[in-house]
Amino acid sequence: MAKTTDYVTLEGRNMVRDGLVSGQKIRTVLFALGSVGDPKIKEIDKLARDKGVQIQSIQTDELNKMAESRNPQGVIALMDVPEITSLKQILDNKRNCFVVLLNHIDYEQNLGAILRTAWAAGVDAVVVSPNGVHEITPVVAKVSMGGAAYVPLIPMSLFQAIKMLHEYAVPVVGVEVEMGKTMYEQKLTGPVAFLMGGESEGLSEPLQKECDYFINIPMQKAVASLNVSVATALVLYEKNRQENNRS
Repeated sequence: MAKTTDYVTLEGRNMVRDGLVSGQKIRTVLFALGSVGDPKIKEIDKLARDKGVQIQSIQTDELNKMAESRNPQGVIALMDVPEITSLKQILDNKRNCFVVLLNHIDYEQNLGAILRTAWAAGVDAVVVSPNGVHEITPVVAKVSMGGAAYVPLIPMSLFQAIKMLHEYAVPVVGVEVEMGKTMYEQKLTGPVAFLMGGESEGLSEPLQKECDYFINIPMQKAVASLNVSVATALVLYEKNRQENNRS
């Protein structure tokens, strides 16, 4: 089993600044030695000092090696991963919940990428089956580029999660090849939970029976399926597009 981590890295001046003012717990800010005279870096340095955050200056090459992007703009912050929130807490506190359900994720990179996209798309929680990658490992944290600190990752039985979602009147939408309407034809506004299959297989028949309806991502016939992180990103942003067009 992969080792878990209790922090995620934030890379780049805007992301680190936003992290410092967000109320999340930043344990350390790392500056590249060559960037200390930059006005934005000075602003971040002051914010960090005002909050009592530990500050370190290291060689630029060393900082760049730590970064997933390889170009962290002279600054990286280490942010604590918050304690796991329960799905019930989220459903109790938000009427129009936006949830992603993941079935058996095999690769840490995919979970990290999904968390990053979920953060950008405004997802309230990612629920992941315990029979695959389901924790914040160093790889998941790094690839998430901060998403793991902002989007609750909840490991639990998908059947239990779906039952709870239905109790709160949140429809569960299965995303499966050639099933249901295309994501452009189906109304996706309002509360919703998208159920995604794993990398090696789609949704099992028992899980399909729990879905309220299905959508598919239109593709060329020669393409069997998309990477799960790519498919998740497309569906999340189609929902966002529909929400923006409604308002």
